Amino acid sequence: MRLRNVITAGAIGVFLAAMAGGAFAQNYPRRAVEMVVPFGAGGASDIFARQFSEISSKYLGAPITVVNKGGAGTIEGMVYAYSAPADGYTILEITPSLPIVEARNSSSVKFRAEFEPIMRVQADVQLFGVPKDSPIKSLDDLIAFAKANPKKLKIGGISPGALDDYIANGFAKAAGFQWSYVPYKGASVLKAAVLGGELDVYQDKVISFMSLVESGDVRPLVVLADKRLDVPQLKDVPSSVEKGINFTQGSWRGFVVKKGTPADVKKIIIDAFQKAYDDPAYKEVEKQQMTDILPGYLNADEFRKSLDAEVENFSAVFTELGLVKK
Repeated sequence: MRLRNVITAGAIGVFLAAMAGGAFAQNYPRRAVEMVVPFGAGGASDIFARQFSEISSKYLGAPITVVNKGGAGTIEGMVYAYSAPADGYTILEITPSLPIVEARNSSSVKFRAEFEPIMRVQADVQLFGVPKDSPIKSLDDLIAFAKANPKKLKIGGISPGALDDYIANGFAKAAGFQWSYVPYKGASVLKAAVLGGELDVYQDKVISFMSLVESGDVRPLVVLADKRLDVPQLKDVPSSVEKGINFTQGSWRGFVVKKGTPADVKKIIIDAFQKAYDDPAYKEVEKQQMTDILPGYLNADEFRKSLDAEVENFSAVFTELGLVKK
């Protein structure tokens, strides 16, 4: 009898919890939703989040307020979102930075274990190039020189142990050579180093790269992609896969919520974000930022699989570089 009562009480508890979750979803959202950006104000990820949140708000039926929590290599923003209730009122924007944090074991909060994907929205393509006066005229020239002169070539990027570091050394590993990665504190300092002759190789996203291509200050050598880009100024630039180098890592931006967020609430967010993604206003944003060149969209399940693969790849390269914390 006691056992039957316990089972009955448990079943009632599960039923009530399910009913409560459904009722909660029916009332969601009752107030403004926070979108946490783990970067400072004014950068590309912040600008994207503000543009996308403004479009998404009209489909979600509530304001989406951007909250900047930059610091500690995006860890501060992740911890802030992790400390919030799993109720759908805190959405975290992510880039490859947080999978890298996990791959390097840089935080006690394990990103994939504590957050659930909503969707990946856009992707950036990375390019490598050389200053206009460089004797290196092609990717073949670069690889031949680098193999004959290990670590002599210098390529720059933003921050050690971050995405630029992985892209530079991951590409070199795939192509079978070594060069020296030199970290800088910001994009403007990095560009100045290229133009001033401090660096042999320049890497950047398409939209940032284009200004130096158009001015003639940088000669593009390769796009990290499966195929050449449909951009007039880059039509003669080979892709990495075309050259037999199976490395296509670029940047991307997407969203997650804390694990345990009610499924119905998560669905409401996904539906609103999907409508925002399909909105002509967002398509214009992608066109302006040149993030429409290659498909960047992934649904929640595809995004999860992509994150798993990236963490594995990041871990392999950063372990080899000795940048995984014990």
